[in-house]
Amino acid sequence: MKLLVIDSDRDLVEMLTSWLKTLGYEVHRAYTAERAEIEWLEQKPDLVIMDTALKNVDMLALCRELRMKHDALTLVVTDGKDVQDEVRCLESGADDYLRKPFFPSQLLARIRAVSRRSRGTLERRPSSLIHVGPICVDSLHNEVTVNGKVSRLTPTESKMLHLLAINANDVCTANQIVTHVWGYDGDGDACLIKAHIRHLRQKIEPDPGNPYYILTVPGVGYTLLRRSTDDESVRPLRVVSV
Repeated sequence: MKLLVIDSDRDLVEMLTSWLKTLGYEVHRAYTAERAEIEWLEQKPDLVIMDTALKNVDMLALCRELRMKHDALTLVVTDGKDVQDEVRCLESGADDYLRKPFFPSQLLARIRAVSRRSRGTLERRPSSLIHVGPICVDSLHNEVTVNGKVSRLTPTESKMLHLLAINANDVCTANQIVTHVWGYDGDGDACLIKAHIRHLRQKIEPDPGNPYYILTVPGVGYTLLRRSTDDESVRPLRVVSV
């Protein structure tokens, strides 16, 4: 797995680079936004581990721009202390978020979870297109088409929408979403899931503030409704069993 570490803290970058290389990862590094852009496009990493607090640049905006040229998973590692910073990063398309300071084992667990997600994407390639009414989910190219309009998805959004699509009209619980998207068991992180659902609605819904396709089932999870182009009726919802 090829990694790109972006951080202005040279000591931290050097330490992480040396440590990750001993674990068998191919690691590239950048201390500035300018170098980050060069490394991202030349090395085409599988995962970018980055601090958003680089000088004189909006790293989240740059990240979105670079993902249009080479789509990579992104893990934000930052000194951010409040929940709003985490929500802002996730809503901007980051796949995961880790606060500094952290234990090496925490970072390694996140990287391994990302690796499992990457393998899962490859395994789904033969059936990457899923049609749910006017919605077509392409999990291979991380795209969704609604009534002919194509929108790009982040890898996390693509995995989440793929899960909802293959279980159209059924309710996916928060725990099931976490297991499928982030690769680990445990209680679902409601704040993290909600951020990605809101971003998906902005790309799919005619009116994101009044969802028509992706609905919230209070206290349970989310469902993607199979809406007919000429009939809004749907069959009763049920919770997915896995």
